[in-house]
Amino acid sequence: MLNELFLRGGPILYVLFFVTLIIFYILIDKYRFILFNSQSWLRLKLVEFKKEFPPETTDYKFVESVLLASINRESKTNIKMLEGLISMCPMIGLLGTVYGMIEVFEVLSFLGTGNPRAMSSGVAMATIPTMSGMVITLFGLYFYQDLNGRINALSADFKSSLKDEGYRL
Repeated sequence: MLNELFLRGGPILYVLFFVTLIIFYILIDKYRFILFNSQSWLRLKLVEFKKEFPPETTDYKFVESVLLASINRESKTNIKMLEGLISMCPMIGLLGTVYGMIEVFEVLSFLGTGNPRAMSSGVAMATIPTMSGMVITLFGLYFYQDLNGRINALSADFKSSLKDEGYRL
């Protein structure tokens, strides 16, 4: 079934499949980090920061500009790549449409308009990659927004926990 879809969709589906694998890898990596490793990572960052800059002598503006910016930067690694890959999927699908339409015109040039069955393979090659690119983008955007929300919530929770550590807000 999947093999038939790849055959009917043309070579652009292989590119979309590869991009989708990269998207899933990044998503799984980020969710694993947020769900399992983020709390211990944040505690470690705070302990290291407290050693270097004790709460009694450190102004909160410095904490915000150094520690919170560092945590935001490190926790959002690969998010821009994820955003770029997700936004590439519809364009790759449209490339599949162009490729499929070239196939349709090639069939038309050899067989004329009298053989619709021969043209149907080109039409399928034109529509399947576009549909696949859109579906991948829809799912990718949902998980991208969810990841961004979780990372921002993690950062906000950490910011509020700084008050408990003695940093003056």
